[in-house]
Amino acid sequence: MASTRGNRRSRRPAGLSQSQRGCKSLNLHRNHLKSLAQLPKIPAIEHLCVSENNISSLTELKLLEHTPLHTLTLRHNPCEFLEDYRSRVFFYLPKLKVLDGIPKLPEDSVPPRSPESSRLCSIL
Repeated sequence: MASTRGNRRSRRPAGLSQSQRGCKSLNLHRNHLKSLAQLPKIPAIEHLCVSENNISSLTELKLLEHTPLHTLTLRHNPCEFLEDYRSRVFFYLPKLKVLDGIPKLPEDSVPPRSPESSRLCSIL
């Protein structure tokens, strides 16, 4: 997952280079990602899968707001249990069409209560 450059360690997925900036689809399923900030800059991305990682915050979705992202798969990450999960994702990425394999629903357009703060939902 992490690559070493000299004495510095990079926490970005190995293998993505400047020549791959035109990448339209990227699957980083089970790559031990803790943050979306670990993603390389992929300005042309349309489909992104980061399922089954350890992503707990949605605020970093802002990093993808100026991309043509249509499909995002975040399922099986801790962030999936955040209050108003779907509406938060669509708040940060209003052009997104599909989240976790489910097309955008009318209720997904309802703004979350507080986009900056989030609480984990309790499962009883």
